[in-house]
Amino acid sequence: MGAHKRKYRRHHDDDHQEHSVAHDESNWLVSYADMMTLLFGFFVLMYSLSRFDNTRFDLVRKEVAKYFGGNIKEISSVLDAEQKIKTALMGSGEMKGVEISKGSDNTLQLKFEGNVLFESGATELKDAAKPALRQVVAALRAVPSVEKISVEGHTDGDPMASTVIKSNWELSSMRASSVVRYFEESGLSSNVLAAVGFGSSHPVAPEKDAQGNPLEVNKAANRRVVVQVKLMDPEEAYRLQQQQFKKQLTKEEVERQKKENELQDKMKLAKARYDEAQRKYREQAEQKRKQQQLQKLEKQIEALENKTKDYEQKAQ
Repeated sequence: MGAHKRKYRRHHDDDHQEHSVAHDESNWLVSYADMMTLLFGFFVLMYSLSRFDNTRFDLVRKEVAKYFGGNIKEISSVLDAEQKIKTALMGSGEMKGVEISKGSDNTLQLKFEGNVLFESGATELKDAAKPALRQVVAALRAVPSVEKISVEGHTDGDPMASTVIKSNWELSSMRASSVVRYFEESGLSSNVLAAVGFGSSHPVAPEKDAQGNPLEVNKAANRRVVVQVKLMDPEEAYRLQQQQFKKQLTKEEVERQKKENELQDKMKLAKARYDEAQRKYREQAEQKRKQQQLQKLEKQIEALENKTKDYEQKAQ
């Protein structure tokens, strides 16, 4: 009897152990499911952040920082524009003959050597100069705080030998206008562009030495085109971004409302068609039911008449 009890207890313990092991092995499914859910959420989040509007993101981060009493260290708009232009020109290998410097009052200055953009005495841009200017335009379009772009033409003091262009005033003005025209054709707004011709009135170096001998190197330095980029104050640029953001939201709201109205009109038409189709279906079903009732009644009448005739024949 005791051996039987021990055998039963051992068998019972083995069953309990097997159930416990089976239960323990199923626990990993819960952790696995949690991990898969978290991974799915992570990749959805990464996908949602893979495409976002930089302007909106910048505005939101500033507002959030302001709301919590913090402050975001602003990158100077001049430094930002300088970095963008340098990166664009260096990446395309067009930095030769271009000097970029920061001026006062939120101004960035790009100085092009005269022979980089124009042939001697010419007023139309060289084809070889256009890639560099395209890179400048692309970089400036990426800077939202551009307030004014003034292109200055400068020449040396040598008199003009051309019969068409009478003086260095005309030459410098026409060269500045050529650059401005190319900027406009490349996508810059005409509202921020200006062309100025200074002739030889603003030399950067003397063109003659003490003995009156010409200094060709200095003359070459005086023949230049300077692009003055005036940028907005950071706070003003931020306010402008806010206004543009609000306008964009308003436009999106109008488009959303328009789309909603269109969908509501379509829903009304679809509902009207559905009601009409349902009405016709019910009418046809009712007519069919009545027709079936008439046919059934006719059959009953015919059967009754047949029975009547049978009885009449039997009664004769």
